[in-house]
Amino acid sequence: MKRNEKSDVIAKIRKRFQESEAVFVVNQNKMTVTETENLRRRLRDVSSAYLVSKNTLARLAIEDTNFKCILPHLSGQTALVFSRDITGSAKVISEYASQSDDKVVVVCGGYDGRLLGALDVKTLAQLPSMDELRAKIIAVIQTPAQRMATLLQAPACQIARVLKGYSEK
Repeated sequence: MKRNEKSDVIAKIRKRFQESEAVFVVNQNKMTVTETENLRRRLRDVSSAYLVSKNTLARLAIEDTNFKCILPHLSGQTALVFSRDITGSAKVISEYASQSDDKVVVVCGGYDGRLLGALDVKTLAQLPSMDELRAKIIAVIQTPAQRMATLLQAPACQIARVLKGYSEK
């Protein structure tokens, strides 16, 4: 790879670091193209991207970002998961790692300048995703309105029953 091509790749990786809420480092070993594409597709569904790059280029790209904490973990056959939904991404990679027979191993993550260990990522995977939290909040907000509508409708139903009974007499 020529020097100008490397600088373009570094710029693209740096942009991903800057746009991400969280970044996860995973070791990948002997993954087929189909398995890699399947993982990429699942990550795209949760606003994330899976990138395999040379560790030296990733190290250069990570400068001037909040993710310097993951630098020591960039060794071996690593891939980076750039995330905009930290819990959704953690769920996908943890689930995939548990089903992949050690083809994918979660090494660490970075969030807001802090290093997340493999156990931290596993804990994040157990939390509800943003979409799940939004759905729960909407359900909590809607419940009182539904109860109010039921309460207000009850006297009308009772009046209708009384009137129906009165008209039959």
